[in-house]
Amino acid sequence: MTSPRRHLWIAAAAWAVLSIVGIVLVAGIQIIPVIASREAVIENSAFVLLTIVSVPVLMFVVVGLAYSALRFRANGDETDGPPVHGSRGFQSIWLGVSFALVIGLFGYGAVGLIDIRGAQSSDFEVQVRSEQWAWHFEYPDAGVVSKELHIPLGERVHLVINSDDVIHSFWVPAFGVKQDAVPGRPTQIYLTATVEGTYPGLCAELCGFGHTDMHLTVVVSGRAALESWLSQQPKPSPQPSGSPP
Repeated sequence: MTSPRRHLWIAAAAWAVLSIVGIVLVAGIQIIPVIASREAVIENSAFVLLTIVSVPVLMFVVVGLAYSALRFRANGDETDGPPVHGSRGFQSIWLGVSFALVIGLFGYGAVGLIDIRGAQSSDFEVQVRSEQWAWHFEYPDAGVVSKELHIPLGERVHLVINSDDVIHSFWVPAFGVKQDAVPGRPTQIYLTATVEGTYPGLCAELCGFGHTDMHLTVVVSGRAALESWLSQQPKPSPQPSGSPP
C-alpha cells in the first residue's frame, strides 16, 4: 500500500513538471494581437506575467483533482473515508504564498500604471469629441477638425476626450488604451505610438442603436508627413461676428 507521503510526492512531482512546461509555453508570448505603442508593450508584459503566475495555480487544481479521481476512485466501497484534520503548516504556507502573490502583483501593476501615465506632458495634443455615432478630432495648433485621428510617430500624444450626448468609450486595441467619454466631464489619456501605420478603433461602451458602426481610424506617421497632411485639410469657416457659438 502506498503511503500518504508517497502520494504527495508523486502529485507534487506531476504538478512541478506540468507547471514548468506550461510556463515555458506561455512565457514570451504576445497576448495583444497587434502592439503599436509603448503603453501596449507594458500591458502585454502584465498579461504575460499574470498568465505565467496562473499556470502553477491551475496545475495545482488540475493535478489535485485528476490524481485524486484516478488514484482514489471508488471500487464498490461507498463508505466514508477517514476524517481529514487541518494542518497549520499547510495553512500557513497557503496563506503566505497567496499573500506574496497578491502583494507582488499589486506592486507590479502599480509600477506599470505609473509608467503608462507618465509625466503629464506631451508633444502633441488632440481634442477628441464623440457623439451618437461618430468621432471628431480637433487639432488646436493647426485649427483643423477631421474624422480620422492622425498622430506623430514616437512622440507623446495627449488626447482630451469629450462627449456631446451619452457615455462613449475611446478604444484602440493596438495602442492598449481605452478611456470613457463622459458628458460634461473631459477625460484624458497619453500614448506614444511606436509603429507607423493605420489602426482601427471603436467605441467600447454601448451607446445606442448605432453603437456597432461607431468606428474610428488612427494614422501614425512621421512628423513631416503629419504636418503635410494638416496643411492640406480645410479650415473651419469663421463664424459671423455676433453669432452664437
